[in-house]
Amino acid sequence: MAKVLITGFEPFAGESINTSWQVANALHHWQLDDEVSVVAQQLPCVFKQCLLSLEQAINQLKPAVVIMLGQAGGCAQLQLEKIASNYIDAHIADNAGQQPRNSLTASHGPAAYFSNLPLHASLNALQLQHIPAQLSLSAGSYVCNHSFYGLMHLIKNQYASIKGGFIHLPYLPEQVIHKPNTPSMALTTLISAVQIVIETSLQQRPDQLVT
Repeated sequence: MAKVLITGFEPFAGESINTSWQVANALHHWQLDDEVSVVAQQLPCVFKQCLLSLEQAINQLKPAVVIMLGQAGGCAQLQLEKIASNYIDAHIADNAGQQPRNSLTASHGPAAYFSNLPLHASLNALQLQHIPAQLSLSAGSYVCNHSFYGLMHLIKNQYASIKGGFIHLPYLPEQVIHKPNTPSMALTTLISAVQIVIETSLQQRPDQLVT
């Protein structure tokens, strides 16, 4: 049976929950069909430890697809991340009190990697279901981007057969009760959205660049 690894982060920056883990955990053991099952893994919002946890999960599971989820407060749409940048500039400390500035994820790695998920096909599939989503060309410079780059670096060097990428999710409604005019999206919609990306990723080829 093919495995799909979905990761989400623990809460950070004073939040009591993290959208990404709420969605990932809801998909744990979800089966697309008799041939595909999903495993969810929570990652610490800590620069060093998140990559160690991610690599351990991939080594154990040997998934066909890895979809990492992160929380992007203030966004009104799913952000399908295209580019993982080899750059860290933490605007706040992580959950271990680390706040690296102007540094690299991989000292000898390339400046960036592209996701090898079929992002354009996923975007079309989401829009057909009237789920707000867009392609994003920056995953930021915090733990999310760091872990995304770490995933793509691992795929490049050890697991070339894996399709992998990152999606930023809006807040859940319960997170914005005391945040006026801050967008959110229902948990059921977010779960459906990630299910669509999973199915599309298993069925479609990665995006092909036009040269």
